[in-house]
Amino acid sequence: MHNDPMHRTDTLNPNKDFIGGKQKRHWIEFQLLDEQGEPLANLPYRAVNEATRERVVPEFLGRSDAEGVIRVEGLHPLPITLLMEANPLADQLQTRRLRAERAEPPRPVIGDRTPLYGPQRSGFSPIEKQALAAGRCYHYLRIGQLCDQQPTFQPPLNDSNKLPAFHFPERKFNGFTVSGDELDRRHVLEVCPFRAWSLMLHHQSGYSLVNAYNLGLMSILAYSTRDERELGSVNEFFEQQCLDLSRTPRVWDNGQAWPCVVVDVPFSDRYLTIKALDTAKADVPEGHTQLLYAISASQALVAWRGTEMEGLADLITDATFRPVKPEIAAVCEPKVPCPDLTAVGSVHLGFRDAFEVARRVFDTDFGKTILGGARDKKLFICGHSLGGALGLIHAASLKNHNPLLYTYGMPRTFTLHAVQFLGDLWHFRHVNDMDAIPRVPPEAALDNYLYDAYGPVGLLAGFSWSLRQAVSSAVFKHEDPFSHHGEIAMFFRAKQHQQQEITPYPAYRKPDGTPYRSTIAYELPEKAKLYLVPSLSEDGDQQVEQATQCLNTSLNAESRARFFPRYSNPATGRMPRIGDHFMSQYQPYIHNQLLESIDAERDPLLERQVQRRKFEQQLKDYYGSIHEDELTRNRVFLDLQRLVDQALHITQRVAGGTEALQRFNAIADPKAYYEKTDG
Repeated sequence: MHNDPMHRTDTLNPNKDFIGGKQKRHWIEFQLLDEQGEPLANLPYRAVNEATRERVVPEFLGRSDAEGVIRVEGLHPLPITLLMEANPLADQLQTRRLRAERAEPPRPVIGDRTPLYGPQRSGFSPIEKQALAAGRCYHYLRIGQLCDQQPTFQPPLNDSNKLPAFHFPERKFNGFTVSGDELDRRHVLEVCPFRAWSLMLHHQSGYSLVNAYNLGLMSILAYSTRDERELGSVNEFFEQQCLDLSRTPRVWDNGQAWPCVVVDVPFSDRYLTIKALDTAKADVPEGHTQLLYAISASQALVAWRGTEMEGLADLITDATFRPVKPEIAAVCEPKVPCPDLTAVGSVHLGFRDAFEVARRVFDTDFGKTILGGARDKKLFICGHSLGGALGLIHAASLKNHNPLLYTYGMPRTFTLHAVQFLGDLWHFRHVNDMDAIPRVPPEAALDNYLYDAYGPVGLLAGFSWSLRQAVSSAVFKHEDPFSHHGEIAMFFRAKQHQQQEITPYPAYRKPDGTPYRSTIAYELPEKAKLYLVPSLSEDGDQQVEQATQCLNTSLNAESRARFFPRYSNPATGRMPRIGDHFMSQYQPYIHNQLLESIDAERDPLLERQVQRRKFEQQLKDYYGSIHEDELTRNRVFLDLQRLVDQALHITQRVAGGTEALQRFNAIADPKAYYEKTDG
């Protein structure tokens, strides 16, 4: 031991009595605030330290005052832990709102050990700035870092042993501890509200830009084939992202990460029932129809997947054009007889059969879960392409439950008589310029004897006969043709042409000696893509003052019918293109229009705004040489474009809507998504 320099030997008794004065006692204050800076008042708490655990002094008990302040006095210079009673804290935090903008930390990549739910970054919160400026200590906490035990969840968690990781980042309820060196001061505790994300959706007969954007994202999510635990899957979106309040939920699609427009709701109002269905993966596989549904306290959401290019099943479904009677029962409870979809008209055979397979294979989901959600919640249905057609059939089957349907690039599904029968069904269908799919099946009577004459071969023969019938007339209208249902929202590529007179052969003259003249038209360089929702002008008819402010050229009922024929697509004079069909072409345009409508005066302007201004200036410069019909059409369409901002008014008026738009505007990248204007 002689080599140990720290060894000491004391022959005297080291334990000596010490007589001193009264020990100095300390104090501490905790001020509990929500993200809006409002106090969390009248909440029961207890504070403990080593002295209370050794029963030298009793535990410190009480309630926060009207300012959310908890003051504890008579403390020994020891670390002290604050624990809040779980249920009162949870109940109050569920009623508080989030601030508009979130910290939005980057999501850890593979190999990155950064916690998914780390602490909020410093310098982000306004409350932090105020606290530090006043000389206070600042801390950002979540409910699991304060409460004394697990709160009671109503409705209960799907897995009671798996708490939501964002709100409960630690496995034990140890409370919030301050070291002995941080006594004699106030600690401002900003506590995250006990909330969840919900898609901002408006159940209304009028067009909503936020509905178009969010339901477009759900139509993209319906295509996801990822494992339910994988980033970008249906379950991961609703069960994890919608409970992570540090980030805005996003839909992953081919490398793109689309931010959603979301509003915070009480945790008890979160999405509870989430399911992705595929008839090909059922217990008894049949067909190839897929959809997802998610149900919360206020919403029942169903998104149908569109045509999958892998394999032939979906393509065969699309191509089975034959119109048949809608002898498919409306969705009702199992074993309860229901009426057909429509009393008149016909429906596309392939779409009808695909829907019927899903309804039969997943009868409990359709007959109990979704139907039960539709009874006391707002029902939203959406889909792209084939998914839009199946969504329309589904909405028709639930027409008594007032569904709201948004579709994208959907083909014609019902014949004219059936479409007219479903006239009261709320439906907005989006068409991207010359997308070929909304133009099939053709507007012709496809029900003819050849379908029945030769069995399966008759399908091809019957369609060929019907197609010849369709092209034999410039106007494809027959007794009961396939027709479109719903109000159109079109992304229209506008061009302008200058007319000029020429003398092609100066040597040839008319009898009166004047030269023969011809008029040619050539395309002007500036083009614009316009977001046209003619139903918004109908609202203007009812609000004359507002319409006067918004419209320079009135789109009255007569011109609406000419430019946007009922049950059909607008005439463009251009060839249809399959390249305009994909959601990668639809969603960027809705995304950028949403950004423009949120802040039309942003600096710098969006490229779409700059291009449209060039187009309008070109119209002014060449108005004398542009054909009158084209000039009139472009002026009316530009006025319609100006009306699109009205589709954001409902979002701006509802609770949480303004914050939802601010949040989206703060994180959305105006240059992230390219919208195709030409070609």
